Amino acid sequence: MNTRAKRSSTNSPENSRDQVLGVLSVEKARDFLMDCLNLPWRMDSPEGRPHFERWLRRWQRFFTFNVEVEIEVEAEDGAAESHAKWEAVQIPREQLERFAPKVSMALRRIWHEKDPRQRDWYFYRLRDEYHRMIVRAESPYLIDPTHPNAAKRLRQLERSSRARGDVDSSQRARFFETWGEGADQLDGAPRVCLFEAAVYWLQVNQKLMVYCEGPVCPTPYFFRTEKGQKYCSPECADPARREAKLKWWNENRKDHRKKT
Repeated sequence: MNTRAKRSSTNSPENSRDQVLGVLSVEKARDFLMDCLNLPWRMDSPEGRPHFERWLRRWQRFFTFNVEVEIEVEAEDGAAESHAKWEAVQIPREQLERFAPKVSMALRRIWHEKDPRQRDWYFYRLRDEYHRMIVRAESPYLIDPTHPNAAKRLRQLERSSRARGDVDSSQRARFFETWGEGADQLDGAPRVCLFEAAVYWLQVNQKLMVYCEGPVCPTPYFFRTEKGQKYCSPECADPARREAKLKWWNENRKDHRKKT
């Protein structure tokens, strides 16, 4: 088996009826997406903060990255040996506070976008944004342009590049791309994770996405359970039903009077 085929089989497990990519139930995927969609625009506002805190308590476990740690293992001769192993660590809340609004905004754009090509682009950008966050968390030597020390890190890379003898600008550009942006780590599909599974499920079930037409619906994003469904609940559908009945009565009351 070649490397590419092996990677695909490892990173893309089969779906089952109730499991997405073998790591997440469909029910959990739907719940997570709904909570993301209905987050407020401002996470740092007095009104938005409680919503974000509830979201964080429920879903922070979806966002993890791997770190390499050394452990000591006793060898057969009784001596201690150091071994490296990978442990899953949760993404810090400060990063999730910046990432959560991006998720909410991307999902809302996906929900309202009519052009299939544009919708697929939003899906790609959302998944790519997530994995870039993970790559940077797992590789602290990479440059985060939003970090306060980004300029200092750029100067350090510049000195390293020149020390390597990269006097040509194209050589330095390749060095920066590899060590500063992590481009070499973004080849192929990344490993499957809970966030990836939820967004992947939505991408293959776009026909279920509906925006409730209820005039005062507090949570208008939902998944339809039957064909042609326009409202998330009977309460949201009631005004439209009453309006339809009134319209029918106004259009047919003359005929009704004649019959009586």
